[in-house]
Amino acid sequence: MPSARRWWLLLGLLLLAGSYKPVDAEEGDDCKLPMNLPGICRGSSACDTIEGYLRSGKLSASQVPSCGLGLIEENICCPIAPCCSTDPATMTSTTVSPVNPVSPTSRVNVPDNSERPAVAACTKLRSNDRMKSLTPHILGGVPVELGVYPHMAAIAYTSFGTVDFRCGGSLIASRYVLTAAHCVNSDNTIPSFVRLGTVNIENPESGYQDINVANLNIHPDYVSSSKYNDIAILELAEDAHETENIRPACLYTDTADPPLDSKIFVAGWGVMNVTNWARSKILLRAALELVPLAQCNISYSEQPVAVRNLKEGVIDSLLCAADKKQKADACKGDSGGPLIREVDIEDGIYTILGIINSGIGCATKTPGLYTRVASFLDFIERIVWPDTQLL
Repeated sequence: MPSARRWWLLLGLLLLAGSYKPVDAEEGDDCKLPMNLPGICRGSSACDTIEGYLRSGKLSASQVPSCGLGLIEENICCPIAPCCSTDPATMTSTTVSPVNPVSPTSRVNVPDNSERPAVAACTKLRSNDRMKSLTPHILGGVPVELGVYPHMAAIAYTSFGTVDFRCGGSLIASRYVLTAAHCVNSDNTIPSFVRLGTVNIENPESGYQDINVANLNIHPDYVSSSKYNDIAILELAEDAHETENIRPACLYTDTADPPLDSKIFVAGWGVMNVTNWARSKILLRAALELVPLAQCNISYSEQPVAVRNLKEGVIDSLLCAADKKQKADACKGDSGGPLIREVDIEDGIYTILGIINSGIGCATKTPGLYTRVASFLDFIERIVWPDTQLL
């Protein structure tokens, strides 16, 4: 299938270098390109028509106006009409199976007086002798030491022989990775493989594993114009081999917020500098604080772009978190990664509370949005632990 990854990289570099003329517009607004071409402001990864213009030379990347920073990425003036068909010789194929929709109303058959599959899986994980034998890790600063977050997965996208890690995820069973739907919901965001067991994404440590993605399970109610139901599960082509540095994480199963003083962290390989938009090659984590939904709703009601993507407001299936000092946050490239509640990091006791969804910029006064994992346990369990069988 066609991919514009090489063009996105060039376009992104030129946009961030400031070689474009920004337009005064927001996502969904009408805009104009050179040659008086009509366009609409949308996220760069969602602009399927731009590839033909760039390939044909009718537009250069520097001629594409920016509409400003959206909830998760740079918005560009996207041509409404397609330009030119792509050369079949440049088209690539994928071995990923079609999306396997799961009905959100279909509940897992959990017998009476028994644990949910997600709870039983966590109990099994915490009884593992390997977990008990782990050496305590001391976190000295922002970088994450190898083995501290053994569930972390970097999601790889391949185009023209180039590998690009643009989203994160969490290993929640030997063959399943939890991530955000917006990371995998278009032709331009079909993942090739996941990288496990490393904190250095470019020069991975010994023992890391790259495992191909075999199937995508996107929540059936997810739509790209909304921030609701932003959850997906990647099925891997083979089981991950469990080691001290590769191990599934437990899921937070209480639909209520944990105490506001809980230790909450976000982790990923995303943007670490909003001045030059450089991404980290080392896994980083940042401490955040939960923000009550009522307060979060007030913050987002003041953002016109957010109102369009959150027509029902910040609802219970979302979480909000922020750094009150506005210095740390999830940012572009962290999407799909985990919001983690830590109880005892030395003993590896923590749970995946949320999935990085979106935000207004990075480390701003508006809290970041996270998909609440506990709200989607039926969706997760029906795929990962069907018939209550632990895989």
